[in-house]
Amino acid sequence: MTAVPASSIHLRKRPSSWVLENMSLQAEDFETLLSGYEMLALIANSENVDIDSITRALPENTLYIFFTGCAKVLHKPFEKDAMLCHRLVADGARFFKSRKHFDRAYSLFANGLKAEIGVLAERGVPTGTPPLDAPRRSDLVPYTLDFDHTFGALYPAGRMPTTGFAIAAWLIEKMPHANVCLCGFTGVAGLQFGIYSGHDWTFEQVMLQLFVKNGRISRFEDNLSEPAGMFARIHDRFPEFNEATIALVATNVLANRLTGTELQVAKLWSKTRIQRKIGSLFTRIKKLGR
Repeated sequence: MTAVPASSIHLRKRPSSWVLENMSLQAEDFETLLSGYEMLALIANSENVDIDSITRALPENTLYIFFTGCAKVLHKPFEKDAMLCHRLVADGARFFKSRKHFDRAYSLFANGLKAEIGVLAERGVPTGTPPLDAPRRSDLVPYTLDFDHTFGALYPAGRMPTTGFAIAAWLIEKMPHANVCLCGFTGVAGLQFGIYSGHDWTFEQVMLQLFVKNGRISRFEDNLSEPAGMFARIHDRFPEFNEATIALVATNVLANRLTGTELQVAKLWSKTRIQRKIGSLFTRIKKLGR
């Protein structure tokens, strides 16, 4: 399958969306394309991403999977094989990101993209909610990945999957033999990039780490802490609580605490937006004065 040059992707303005022209991709073609790579590297829009370190360490035959806001982690044109994922909203009627994000993203892939896909992942629904009859499709992209249809009520009700998690879960489910590497998927907020409290970061990290543990996927970062020792002490002193029970209770407690913390951090982040912008401006002025 040949790459689609970025210059041939035309965005035709419509009242509330754009149409990607001259592109078509069937599900079987998409899966065949992915299976041709030794590794699939999902690159999060995270401050933890050092793209040069990643490309040096991963195999030559790697497909790098980016997201619409990839300008956050790409500061120069990317020349290796790449794919771009866009979040869709309103049942696929429009893109979540604005035109400027598309323009910035396309400018970073002068050699073209191997594929582009759209991702539908709305808020999780209560258990027992009737499943979607069929996966949704969008005319805005050559291929649509419908997380809600594939996974139903998997995601916590009222929270919204991140696009990266939706792609990772789909790969785990649909391509069990693919070698998937997560890059920058820490679920931790940094000083520069915000972290949206509408996502359930704790749930996503638990699921992803489970698949890391069983070898289904890998993380580029190998320095994740594992604070399990404190819980092992409980089992040693009170053996009536087996390890599975302790782990389940600990997970629920930590999830509730982290959810509360995320909400407070989101409020604090919003209230300090002006101060951070001023600080960033002075930093740029200082650099220019050197």
